[in-house]
Amino acid sequence: MDQQQLETRIKEELQSNAPRVLNKNALAALFGAFGGPAAAISSLGKIFLGREDALDAERQRIERKCVIELLCSIDEALNQSLARAQETGVFLDGLIETSVTDAGSVVGVDVFANQRVTFAAGTRIRTEAQNVGEVVGLRIGRQVGPE
Repeated sequence: MDQQQLETRIKEELQSNAPRVLNKNALAALFGAFGGPAAAISSLGKIFLGREDALDAERQRIERKCVIELLCSIDEALNQSLARAQETGVFLDGLIETSVTDAGSVVGVDVFANQRVTFAAGTRIRTEAQNVGEVVGLRIGRQVGPE
């Protein structure tokens, strides 16, 4: 989903939810009007001025929902990619760069003992580190599991 599609989805969902949100806002204002003259004036303000606030809050709720869905999609894609890599192995080609500043340790490429990895001819691993305790460009053969 690109930005245009996401904005269109948010707009459509907001238009769809607007009547419900505005009715809910109006009902809350109506019931608040029974508290006396001051409450009645406050409730009128909520009916007329609170509409935009209610719609803004609904838009933010929809945007949060979309962000969560996108994060879940990214997580799912990463998990599928990891599963595929574990089944078929990984093919590395080109330049693999890692650049880190101010860290305890950094590993450019970490190949576990049970992984199948093929490095194409000419593949380069470049790891740059500043203020890092331990730097490893390529580590091969570590066992998978808790450290």
